[in-house]
Amino acid sequence: MNVNKQFLKECALYIRGEVPEIKIRGNSKIISLFANTLSESRRLYLALQSGELSKTLPLLENKRAASKLLREKTGYVWPL
Repeated sequence: MNVNKQFLKECALYIRGEVPEIKIRGNSKIISLFANTLSESRRLYLALQSGELSKTLPLLENKRAASKLLREKTGYVWPL
């Protein structure tokens, strides 16, 4: 399997809560950006699953901001 596809699969499993953590290696600043984006994506997913729609909009904005910062700093477009 392609490394990027495997990475995205592991990210999706983390976001859905099927795995408690994923391991990312590399530059600590870039890892921090990915970790924040993953965390915000997971928070949004959990809120959507719980039906807490009133909390969804701020979480969506947080996820978008994290994704945008990741893209600006690394060029990586967050697909999740």
